[in-house]
Amino acid sequence: MLPRLFRVIAVGITASHLMGCSAPALTTVVSGRYDEVIVSTTPSEVSIYDDRGKRLALSPDKLTIARRDQPTLYLRKDGFQDTTIILKPRLNRLLLLPIMPAMYVGYMSFQISDGMNSGPWFLYASAMNLFFFTLPDFILGGALDHKKEIDVLMTKEEAE
Repeated sequence: MLPRLFRVIAVGITASHLMGCSAPALTTVVSGRYDEVIVSTTPSEVSIYDDRGKRLALSPDKLTIARRDQPTLYLRKDGFQDTTIILKPRLNRLLLLPIMPAMYVGYMSFQISDGMNSGPWFLYASAMNLFFFTLPDFILGGALDHKKEIDVLMTKEEAE
């Protein structure tokens, strides 16, 4: 029987080779770093501006937004009140993908270290792997996404 340390090292190397390229930033690889958000307004043909005053599009239109960004959009049309919307990112549902490899590595660590006698090693290994598998997604932006469609009802200006 191989010494315990050798078995731990062998499983660790094998697991890192099997998951090294695919598990970190898996959510970013699957869903990308940018979202396409459709901005629709009532009435249509409302000018959409960014926070620097640059005109981006006329509604309805599809805007490409980095997943990490929280852009502020300004909507303007003659005869209607100017409207401001902030596109806040939310957690991507695909962020659950890296949990499985992290739990697997933690489980393998638990099996190698004599099961129940290992104490919190299983939780520690799972938490560390989960951290390293999801951290690249937060850095690259794949862990976040925006709503796919934004509908805005513009209010008419009142005559004075």
